[in-house]
Amino acid sequence: MPRFRCPECCCGPAIVLRPPRGATPICSRCGTVLDKQPLVRPIPLLVLLAVGSALVALSVPALFSPPPPPGPLQPGGRGSQASA
Repeated sequence: MPRFRCPECCCGPAIVLRPPRGATPICSRCGTVLDKQPLVRPIPLLVLLAVGSALVALSVPALFSPPPPPGPLQPGGRGSQASA
């Protein structure tokens, strides 16, 4: 679905229009020619893909490495009351 946005009325929502071929959509508020807005903007999509692939790449070594063995329990360690 083609979406259009007015460059002069910057804060308005995108308008979904189906104009006939050759027709120029015009803003009903100010009379300016509407700009066609892509369905998915390329820069936020590239940022999303870059961040997602970086997170996946960082988590792969953690998935395939074995967990560290549990450490031995030490008697007289923390929590015991030893009098000097």
